[in-house]
Amino acid sequence: MSYVIDVYRKETPVQKNPINIALYISLFPQLIIGPIVRYHDIAKQIIKRTVSLPGFSLGIKRFVIGLGKKILIANVMAAVVDQIFVIPGEQLTFSMSWLGIIFYALQIYFDFSGYSDMAIGLGHMFGFTFLENFNYPYISKSIKEFWR
Repeated sequence: MSYVIDVYRKETPVQKNPINIALYISLFPQLIIGPIVRYHDIAKQIIKRTVSLPGFSLGIKRFVIGLGKKILIANVMAAVVDQIFVIPGEQLTFSMSWLGIIFYALQIYFDFSGYSDMAIGLGHMFGFTFLENFNYPYISKSIKEFWR
């Protein structure tokens, strides 16, 4: 959809090479990041990109950091949250409620941050440079800034 929207808004010209558009549509890291990476952001990289050992190494590092966030932090937080959320409401204490809220917020943060890091790392391995898309959302000043 992002390609069609970018063409409609005239933010990018129509891609006449079906292989290039198929690459964008099927680009796995872009699919993980979601609609945040739009076609016009990487259109030039689809046509010309460089795969290098330093870029591949950077990609592996970034992927491993993201995987660590997901497995070691988000999943551990999820286990705690799951245990708290099954406690019946009448047995739930004030402090336990807040602990559940804080752990859930951390779980969501590290889940999305980890996926973003993994996708950006995979992009580097394939010679793409994706925009950073998860910069401290919980300190946003508005809903609009949070979404961006």
